[in-house]
Amino acid sequence: MWIVLLAALASAVPTPEEATAAMTAVNDRTHGMGFVFLLDSSRSVEALTEGVRGDIADLVNVLPEGDEVTIVAFHTRPYVSLARTRVTEAGRQKLVDSIRTLDLPGGFDRDLGDGLNELALLLAEPSAAHFQHVVGISNFCHEPTTLSAWGSGARGCSPIRNQNVIGKQVKALVDDRRLAVRWFPVRDSADLVDMAGADAARRQFGGELLSDAPGTWLQNFRERLASERPRPVATHDAREAAFTLTASAPDEAGNLQLTLTSTAAVLDLELENLAWTGLEGAPPSSLRLSPSATIDARLLLPPGPLSLFRRNERVDVPAAITADGRLGPSAALSVLALEPRRRGLSAEVTLTVVREVGPSPAVSVLLLAAIFVLSGTAAVFVRGRIMPLQLGGTLNARFQGGPRTPLPIASRKEAAIVLPAGGGTPSLGEAKQAALILRVRRPVWQLQAEVQVNAEDVEINGKPVRPGVHAIVPGATSFRAGEWRLTWE
Repeated sequence: MWIVLLAALASAVPTPEEATAAMTAVNDRTHGMGFVFLLDSSRSVEALTEGVRGDIADLVNVLPEGDEVTIVAFHTRPYVSLARTRVTEAGRQKLVDSIRTLDLPGGFDRDLGDGLNELALLLAEPSAAHFQHVVGISNFCHEPTTLSAWGSGARGCSPIRNQNVIGKQVKALVDDRRLAVRWFPVRDSADLVDMAGADAARRQFGGELLSDAPGTWLQNFRERLASERPRPVATHDAREAAFTLTASAPDEAGNLQLTLTSTAAVLDLELENLAWTGLEGAPPSSLRLSPSATIDARLLLPPGPLSLFRRNERVDVPAAITADGRLGPSAALSVLALEPRRRGLSAEVTLTVVREVGPSPAVSVLLLAAIFVLSGTAAVFVRGRIMPLQLGGTLNARFQGGPRTPLPIASRKEAAIVLPAGGGTPSLGEAKQAALILRVRRPVWQLQAEVQVNAEDVEINGKPVRPGVHAIVPGATSFRAGEWRLTWE
């Protein structure tokens, strides 16, 4: 068992050749790094900082094209000895030679606060490199003049007044871990070094306090350039590993192409255990983003709404993908001591589909006709059930101006009116004896009434009529039959 475990551990550790190849690949992907040097040029450490000019020049000599170099010297006040300069093959030798002989103005006072403030201003410039290596060399004893804005008024090595103002200028860079800062507290000619000043610089800019000789460290950095130069970018990639999701415009059926893009600048990202929502089928089990990959997919469209007519409908469908991530190259992650696995990555996008819903025009016409017929049938049925067919109202009859006699016709759908000759009591009787017969019917949904006249000398609403069937208005008609007058109210 121990043999198997040792064999597994040995296989997980990259060989020197694998590590070199992986870090070289990562370094080649790293573009436009910034290198900013803050050098104390006060008289007591001037000789030491002038001595590192050659080591800085040797480092610049191996930096790839596109990297930028800035050198700031400070004593009583700061000086930008070398303004930000981009490394090019054509200008490399001239730049290296100028650094070897760079003038670092000296002075007896040392305004560490002003020097750090100048450094912060340069690092925070919008045009500065996105990721920057910073090297600060000083004995960190803050001994400004009495006119300094950063002086506390104390003698000797004193605290930097308002030092948080300096830190605020680079806070976003520090929080986003875009600075790789190394501080070198060195002893001056009087064997003096102020660690309180070094701690103040570190509090505002972050970074490490190193006890190495600056020149030796720069030489080692140059030799490990492939692994040290891209470290800030790779560390940022590992911390912020994610992917974005974009999609082509879906067609009417929801078919589209998804593009997943890694946010990592120099590291590889492979997605595992993919799952998605809002899409049909299943995603691939794994996907390598270098830096992008595409997937053909189809949106899971909701059922269309019911519609009598064909029309266009816009549907917004959210689609989301979740996955676990594995960073690479694995050999580079091992060298940088970074964890390769990232769990719970996700991205989403909302897509709009324009689709046609509803039947064709011919089918729409048939549906409307069917609805019309069904609604009419339903209306007749409902009215027949809820509103029974009946004459309604009251029919009052009187003979020659005599008293009115009401006849109960309200609940009938047909009433035969018997009117005795010479007076008497009118009644509802049989049709063969009736002078008038009232009927009501409903052919479709509208109530219709009619009267069948069997007698001679009959008027309807004051107009003489012949025997036969005549249409009348229910509840708003008067009759005269001989000496009888009838009113339907």
